Amino acid sequence: MANRRCISNRIANSAKFLQMPSESQVLYFHMIIRADDDGVVESYPLMKLLGMAPDNFKVLIAKGFIRELNEDQVVVISDWLEHNTIRADRKVNSIYTHLLKEKAPDLPLLEAKPRSDVEDNSKRIEMSDSGRSTGSRSKVKLSKVKLTLPPVAGSENVVVEEKPFVSSEEVTKLVTSVRVDMKILGLYFRKKGYEFRNKEQLGIAVRREIKFASDLKHFDADQLRMAFDKTQKHAAEMKYDWKLSTVLKFIN
Repeated sequence: MANRRCISNRIANSAKFLQMPSESQVLYFHMIIRADDDGVVESYPLMKLLGMAPDNFKVLIAKGFIRELNEDQVVVISDWLEHNTIRADRKVNSIYTHLLKEKAPDLPLLEAKPRSDVEDNSKRIEMSDSGRSTGSRSKVKLSKVKLTLPPVAGSENVVVEEKPFVSSEEVTKLVTSVRVDMKILGLYFRKKGYEFRNKEQLGIAVRREIKFASDLKHFDADQLRMAFDKTQKHAAEMKYDWKLSTVLKFIN
């Protein structure tokens, strides 16, 4: 069962937080919902899916609410342990633990402890060779995690439950995006019949293909349609798995 994500009243009601633009506040809330047990979250795909301007990310950095860990905009929530304290025997270490120790050594980390009712804790505590956790954390649907918002101006706490992730709906959002590169990505995912289990998987796919989509956006609709058709036909004849980079080769 997913850990319930909460927000500190002190932080959310502080002048520093309330003086930020409302979109920056919303982005911060969403980061807390999706953060792992060490408060780390991949912010780039999150901002793309929410349609947030980069300035909102920069405000959170400037105010010190988050710290950037790498060039891919993986961040850690600075006050994570004030927002959420997780039992050590339930905690799953972040796949970005190495970045936390390197880029934010001053931030406290909760050490994962073995559970007394489990014989083998290795899948939850240890990391795989690829750097990703092999534990049950991957099965948690973060899109269904509830967020308890702090009271504002005398109002009572409100529990917000996010809409479950639906792959086809998220791909449609890309297809109907005003950004041409996002639209190309959506069409590509749809033609390939990709099914994503969560927003994190979609975000990874977006980051992997965005460079090729950015190059393709300089061609008109007829050129793109022809290149996609040629690519699919050639791949079917030669029996290989085509990618967005393959479309770029055919369009040139």
